[in-house]
Amino acid sequence: MDQTEWNHNIHYHDLVLRSVPPRCRRALDVGCGAGLLARKLAARCDHVIAIDSDRDVLARARIVPGSSARVTFVEGDIMTHPFPNGSFDLITAVAALHHLPLSTALTRLRDLLNAGGILVIVGLYRSHTFLDYALAPAAVLASWALRSIRGFTDVAAPVKEPQETLPEIRGACSRLLPGAVLRRHLLFRYSVTWRKP
Repeated sequence: MDQTEWNHNIHYHDLVLRSVPPRCRRALDVGCGAGLLARKLAARCDHVIAIDSDRDVLARARIVPGSSARVTFVEGDIMTHPFPNGSFDLITAVAALHHLPLSTALTRLRDLLNAGGILVIVGLYRSHTFLDYALAPAAVLASWALRSIRGFTDVAAPVKEPQETLPEIRGACSRLLPGAVLRRHLLFRYSVTWRKP
């Protein structure tokens, strides 16, 4: 984990980085924001395409000192940008999926992966079940403690409240990404990891 920046999304970057396949040639970081994860991925992948639809966020990402030549920042919509299917060994989406239509986005990301490619999502979900609400106080306490220790880095990108519940996300993943592993995480996040057959 980056030692100078922290927020709920950055907290799970290590989870994403542990999923990078060996000899990763091309990676796609969806909703890249300020590009922090994309720059970390560039240390493990030959080339990273970092896509975001927000022009201001991308402008800030492009001027960060020490940015890797292995990262290409693209302003665009992941749902319509003309990437060919089967283009990527790794696709990551941190706090991005809830900005998109769930099933259509999962299908698009699945199709963009090549055979054997890895999809890693860290997402937000809408609290709905008793368990969601029961875990919320622990999440708030953990968040407060981590902020006290690490400080807090603003997301610096547009935010949106999630609409889908965790059971809805689990159902969509079961239908569209057979064998995907979905885990609930403490800081109001979940992860999905899937290898394309």
